[in-house]
Amino acid sequence: MFTVDEKKIGNYNLIGTFLILIVFTFVVIMLSVSSRVDDFDNIEKDVKSKFLNDKKQDIKFKINNINTLIESLNQTDATSLENNQKFMKEFISKINQHKHNPITIVPFDENNPYFTELSKTGEYYLYDKYFDEKKQKDIFTIEYLFLNKTFNWVISTKFTDNIMHQEIDRWKKQLDTLILNNIYVHISLLFFFSIALLLVMYIINKVANKTIDEYKEGIRKRESELQQTINKLEQQVEDEIEKYENQKKIVQKQSKMLALGEMLANLSHQWRQPLTDISESARSIKSKIERHQVATDEDLEKLAHINNSAQYLSRTVDDFKMFLKADSLKIDFNVNDIIEKALTINQAMIKKNNIKIIKEFDDDVMTYNLSFGLLQALVNIIYNAKDALRDIDEEDRYVFLTTENTASSVQITLTDTGNGIPEEIIGNIFQPYFTTKQKTYGTGLGLHMAYNIIEQNMSGKITVANKKFTYKNNTFVGASFTITLDINEQQ
Repeated sequence: MFTVDEKKIGNYNLIGTFLILIVFTFVVIMLSVSSRVDDFDNIEKDVKSKFLNDKKQDIKFKINNINTLIESLNQTDATSLENNQKFMKEFISKINQHKHNPITIVPFDENNPYFTELSKTGEYYLYDKYFDEKKQKDIFTIEYLFLNKTFNWVISTKFTDNIMHQEIDRWKKQLDTLILNNIYVHISLLFFFSIALLLVMYIINKVANKTIDEYKEGIRKRESELQQTINKLEQQVEDEIEKYENQKKIVQKQSKMLALGEMLANLSHQWRQPLTDISESARSIKSKIERHQVATDEDLEKLAHINNSAQYLSRTVDDFKMFLKADSLKIDFNVNDIIEKALTINQAMIKKNNIKIIKEFDDDVMTYNLSFGLLQALVNIIYNAKDALRDIDEEDRYVFLTTENTASSVQITLTDTGNGIPEEIIGNIFQPYFTTKQKTYGTGLGLHMAYNIIEQNMSGKITVANKKFTYKNNTFVGASFTITLDINEQQ
């Protein structure tokens, strides 16, 4: 349901719309009135122009009629000429008694100010204006002068636009009355239209409020349903996350078990020869003791060898224990030492597959991180390189290991000569269970585990790319893994 304030908003919108409409209608009325006034101004200009032009023609016509009458009189002698002039003066005087624009007659001589113009054309228009104090406006005059050569007269008549202004003023009064009546009509129509519009808008507002209430109720129901759906989805997401975490733990455990199995195999190779030496030396010494023979220097050397072999076996056990501590606390360590331990763990596998290790280390490559995590990752990557080199000629089986100190990080690079990784799958090699090997040779967990250790546990970076390079005048192509660890991780 709408709150009281929300309903008031609808009413305010209704009133606001109504007021805007009234103002708009008022503006339209005023523009209409202004348009009529502008139209009248344009008409007034046209009327003035036409009126003046007509009057020009009218006064010219009258003068021409006077001139025609003069020319029609008999001018046989001086007496008749004088009588005719007298007659025309009396005739013009009578005409002037009934006209607003009287006709004047002056002799034509050189003293006439328009002598030159009349001599050339025989007629002349004179325009003038003066300010009427009573009407507070400029009054225009037009005077037409005509040269009658028979009597040597300048016949002229003048017209003022007073009559025109009187007529225009009368039209303005009529227009003002018409405009006022139109305004009353428009206001009346506006009033009735506004009442009707207000009623219609009130009904629409009521219907709209009812419709909005129904929609809000529907929206609330949809929101409730949507919230239930969201809750279900959140629960499903939590369940899936839990499944993912469990699966991740299983993958890590499988990877560790796989690495453990590989290490046990390596340990078995590493322990076989020392155990054989211990067994043979012990049998020899036991045989002499049974025969009550005195121990010789050779027997003492065998005992020393037994001791050395036992210490070697102890060290391999320590390495094995360190490998099992991949999630231990972070410590300061030398990266080169960890690489050497990884090579020691994989020593039997490296020797068995005739892989030659080429090392190029910077001095004092120190960092603060998970030392055994790096060890496990390197064991997995070296073991992966062994699989890549299986199909390469034995004399070309190389693994190049380099370490480099930079301003803020340590870089470890491991490059093999196993012809590289196909470009279409190189982006997937860190995915779990992704492998290009046969089921017998790989599970797809080794590189995935190395990626998780470096990226997640150690906050480092591991990348892979195919690299082409030259070594001992031979050109090789292989996969190059780069591990980057922050020197200042502790800080």
